[in-house]
Amino acid sequence: MKKPGYDMRPCSLKEVRALCERHHQYGGAGCSFTYAFGVYEEGEVVAVYAWQPPAPGAARSVCPEAPQGVLALSRMAAVPREERRLNHVSRPLRRQMRVEIDRGRWPVLITYHDESVGHTGHVYKCSGWRPTIRRKRLVYVHPETGVRTSNYCCGDTGYKTLKRSGYAWFQRWEHWACERGNAWEHMQAHGWERVRIRGRTWRSGNPAYTYVKGG
Repeated sequence: MKKPGYDMRPCSLKEVRALCERHHQYGGAGCSFTYAFGVYEEGEVVAVYAWQPPAPGAARSVCPEAPQGVLALSRMAAVPREERRLNHVSRPLRRQMRVEIDRGRWPVLITYHDESVGHTGHVYKCSGWRPTIRRKRLVYVHPETGVRTSNYCCGDTGYKTLKRSGYAWFQRWEHWACERGNAWEHMQAHGWERVRIRGRTWRSGNPAYTYVKGG
C-alpha cells in the first residue's frame, strides 16, 4: 500500500479509553488489547482502533479449526467529522488489516455493528469486510456507571456482576487472509506453532498452550 496521508501509529489503552468515553456510543472500552492504533492531528488523537481476541465461543463459531487465530476489532471511535481532517475512518482501518496486523498470526478478523445505536456497518463495507451472521443478543451494562460492556472481559465472563439492559441486533463482519477452513494451515505456513505451557492449565483442567513463531 502507498504511504497514507494521515499519521497513524500505535497508541495506549489510556488514549483508547479516553476517546471512547467521549465519542463511542457505549461510553467506554475494555481493559486490554492486542493491537491499538490512533490517528493523530497536531499531536492529538482523533480516531482510535482497538483489537483483541474475542470470547472463546465466538472464536470457535467463526473458525472452528483455529479459534486461536481470530482477532476482533473491539472498539473504533473518532471525534466528530468537523473536528478532524481525516475524511474516512475506513482508510486507517483497511491499512491496519492489510499492513499493521500480523495476518500470519491472525488470519481471521471479526467485528460487529450494533443496530440499536444506529450503526449500519458502512465503515466495514468500505474497508473490505463481509457481513455474515446477524443475531439478537442480550445487552449488558455496568451496574454503577451504566456503561455498555461485553459480558466477556480480560478472559472472564461477567454475568454475575453486570446488569442486563434488554436486547439488540448485532451484525457480524469477517475478513479472512486465507480460504475458509484453512486458518491453521495458514498459521503454520507463516511459522506459528502451538506450544504447551508447562505447569499451567485452564480453569477447565485442560492443559494451557501458547503460540510462538519458529525460527
